[in-house]
Amino acid sequence: MEDKTLSLFMQIREKFTEIKDSVSLIKPYLDLIVFSKSWALKIDEFEKILGFKPEFIYKSDKELYGISVLYRVDDEMTTGIIAHEFAEITARERGLTDQESIDNICVEKGFGEQLLYVLQNDLLVAMTEDSFTGVQDLEERISRLKRMLDN
Repeated sequence: MEDKTLSLFMQIREKFTEIKDSVSLIKPYLDLIVFSKSWALKIDEFEKILGFKPEFIYKSDKELYGISVLYRVDDEMTTGIIAHEFAEITARERGLTDQESIDNICVEKGFGEQLLYVLQNDLLVAMTEDSFTGVQDLEERISRLKRMLDN
């Protein structure tokens, strides 16, 4: 699945032109995936969590941020998760931290449907963690995302 994840990562990064040269794909580590289905952090933050410099599946030119994600269920779900992480990094670069901004960026970049699929998927309940779903009520977030996609 590593090749499949890399392929999706490379396709998605092309839509995030403003940060694509700064984002690497990091090998998924058990220490990380136990707590979350995906991580988007600065490389040095990964080092602090893991206690060592992580291995790269794809090393970006600037190596500022990293995304660690495990292939999930199908291409649509994995695409939605990776796009969410790219959107989170984009929002962080813009000084934004709220889920609504991250969702807006996903929609603007053309990944709103995939994000909605992730949020509505029954498997999300088993994989949920606060940084992905945020503190907002999940149903409210899904409704807002549907409204954004209808416009």
